[in-house]
Amino acid sequence: MTYKDQFVAEIKVNGKVLRLKDDTATLPFGSEYSILLKNLNSRRASVKISIDGQDALGYSSLILDANESTELQGFLSGNVVRNRFKFIQKTKEIQEHRGDKIDDGFIRIEFAFEKEKPEIIKKTIIHEDHIYRRREYPPYFHWNYNNWFSDNSSVKYGGGGTFTSAVGRSINSSGDNVRGISEQSVNMVQSSDMCLGLPEQDEGITVKGSECNQEFRYTVMGELEQSKVIIIKMRGMTSSGDTIETPVTVQTKLECKTCGTKSKSSFKFCPNCGTYLE
Repeated sequence: MTYKDQFVAEIKVNGKVLRLKDDTATLPFGSEYSILLKNLNSRRASVKISIDGQDALGYSSLILDANESTELQGFLSGNVVRNRFKFIQKTKEIQEHRGDKIDDGFIRIEFAFEKEKPEIIKKTIIHEDHIYRRREYPPYFHWNYNNWFSDNSSVKYGGGGTFTSAVGRSINSSGDNVRGISEQSVNMVQSSDMCLGLPEQDEGITVKGSECNQEFRYTVMGELEQSKVIIIKMRGMTSSGDTIETPVTVQTKLECKTCGTKSKSSFKFCPNCGTYLE
């Protein structure tokens, strides 16, 4: 689990939450996964996601209500998710065909909470011996959807363009509730290609996997606060070079290679001998 400012991001494989160690998720190559998002704030949150430096939501945002969670199963196209996320090893052939990008293997989640709405004030006014109440409305303002992402974002949305937006609730094939918000006329800066060399053995990318079905409806979103970023690294091998055969979930017991003691997955060091756990 990665927690930041009342927002949580988790990776799930086979319906189970992966153990994130130093913001890194290790899972077998060929695994399909989903991204679980939790808004622990009392206000709605707007979320953008990029994977391997590419927008994963079709230039859209996910909207999470207060204290709500949403599980995104795959790539969003229009208002529908049709394919699940699939993590595969980046081979030399793949590298030569699609190029090598600095953001490969990274999930970037940028979120911003909706600003609180101005309070409506009522005043009592005495006029010509009559007492009546007049409702005072706050100053009118336009919904602003442009440039709410941080200036140092490697993936930028907005930049002066305008777009219409909408969001809503839907029920996917598994019965989960999801939300989404569409945009038009946005700009995006992709990561530059690196000099091609042999890819690292543990390096992988996310591609379209098996078919699924998530549909979205629409609404509007108010002005947003300054955004914050969560980054999760995806790897197919451990730091010692061992191939991942089974995903390490938050419920997995870790066995120390030195003394054999089994510990909770949240432990970084063996409680018996102090060996670093992987």
